[in-house]
Order: sequence, then structure tokens, then C-alpha cells
Amino acid sequence: MEAIDHIKKVQSISGKISLLQSEVEKKMERIRASEQTLEEFRTESEPCQQRITQGRILSNKFELDVGELTTKIAKSKDHLDKATSANEFNSLKVQIAKLDEEKSSAEGNLLLIMEKIEEIENQVADINERSSHAKQQLDEIRSVVGKEIEEYQTEIQSMEQPLQQARDVTEPELLEIFDRLYSGIGATVVVAIEGSTCGGCHMNLSPQVVETANKGTDVVCCPICSRILG
Repeated sequence: MEAIDHIKKVQSISGKISLLQSEVEKKMERIRASEQTLEEFRTESEPCQQRITQGRILSNKFELDVGELTTKIAKSKDHLDKATSANEFNSLKVQIAKLDEEKSSAEGNLLLIMEKIEEIENQVADINERSSHAKQQLDEIRSVVGKEIEEYQTEIQSMEQPLQQARDVTEPELLEIFDRLYSGIGATVVVAIEGSTCGGCHMNLSPQVVETANKGTDVVCCPICSRILG
């Protein structure tokens, strides 16, 4: 039946286009996955950079504190050497001991911060190395997959005109059935009769339906799944 032949051609070309579009989407997904991996590395690096900045601010503060305490200790020792009474001498000794304790604490804090900064910098270096590798992989994927996508898209474009020509000679009623079902079930809108069952849903067909479809004089649809039998 000519009408069935036309809709089969529409189905065949539409199926090929859908398959190619599916391949394009898979390859686009590879690119998106690689981009996501790279973005995750960048996201991971940002808080580390912030912690390094905060650590350096703190280290600068403690360096200033150590410097100020060193100056105060030097001045106190100078005054100690010039003390003229026991009370003044003892008071300066206590003050110097307290300043030494504060300086030691500040130096300890400074050392801890510098060690932590070094630890985080090593983490950032590792992240940057992995990020660089991910960027290289992304560039390679974009280069290879991008060419494949272009080839598929060119092939899809080459089928658009034949598809439209096939649709132009197909009965509108059949196209309406095809378009309605194709969006839901894909490329198996037109199916053959397998014995006495529908080639789509595999349900038994009545002898009348099978006989009418085999005559090829009328368009017959499966009463169960609505696919076109032909």
C-alpha cells in the first residue's frame, strides 16, 4: 500500500535522525561531565585560597605583635640595666617575664599559622595539578567530540530535506497518527504483523484486523497500542 510505504519512509528517516541526535546528546554529555569536573576543582580551590588569605592576614598580625613585643622587651631590659631600686628592678623583671611569655605565645601562634598555610598551599597545588589535567582532558574531548558532533549534525541536516519530502507525500491523517505516537514510543510507530500479533505491543490481533491489514487496501491500526500495522 503506497500510503504505508510513505509513512514507513517518514519513520525510517525520522528514526535515523533521532539516533544521530541521541549520539550528539551523548557526546555533549561527555563534554558537560568534563566541564563539571573542572568546575568542581575550581570550586574546591576557592575556599582554600580564602583560608590562605585569612592565614596571611593573621600571620602578619602576629609578626607585628612579635616585633612590638621584641621592642618592648629590649626597652624593658634597657630600663632594667638602669634600675636604681630593688622595687623597680623586680617590677621590670616581672614585666620582662610577662612580655617574654606573650612573645613566645605569639611566635607559637605564628608558627602554627605558617605551617597551616603551607599545608593548604600544598592542597591548592594538588588541586591545581588535577585541575590542569582536567582542563587538558576537556580540551581533548572538545576537540575530538566536537568534530564528531559536527559530522553528526551535518548528517542530520542532510536528512531534513528528504524527511520533509517524504512527509509532503504522506497522507495528513497518517502523519497525525505518526507524530502523536512518535513522541511517546519512538521509531516503532509502523510495525509488521507477526503471525497474529502486533509487532509493537505483541498483543493478539483479531482475525478481522489481520485480514484487513493483509489486504493492504486500508490503513489499519492496532486496537491495543494504536500503532500502524503494515
